[in-house]
Amino acid sequence: MSGPTQMISVRLTEEEVFQLDRLIGLDGMRNRSDVLRRGMDKIHEENKPENIGRQINVNISPAVSQDLKLIKEMEGLGPSAVFAMGTGFILEQVAEKRMARREAAYAVLKDIEDQGPHKDHIE
Repeated sequence: MSGPTQMISVRLTEEEVFQLDRLIGLDGMRNRSDVLRRGMDKIHEENKPENIGRQINVNISPAVSQDLKLIKEMEGLGPSAVFAMGTGFILEQVAEKRMARREAAYAVLKDIEDQGPHKDHIE
């Protein structure tokens, strides 16, 4: 520790205390204070200006979790790579849809141009 510490009181539900206690012993955390300090450090790190937007937490279903494990085993791709590929695929589909709409609009304009002026608009 880097200096004197101060004791504070925190109100938690029974479930929150249970979750807190479950983390004791993981990753070198010896007690509730260590767990809370680790959580505060993580929040602080994630909210530094240079880190905002660089890391996100995503809740996934058990089925998606299983799919990610299979992809890791079969292709050696981790969640970040799968996410990058998935977002790239979606962006590619969006671009294709926009291009198709643009081409359809150009085709309509070309048809109008080919038909010439409408009888009602002849000067």
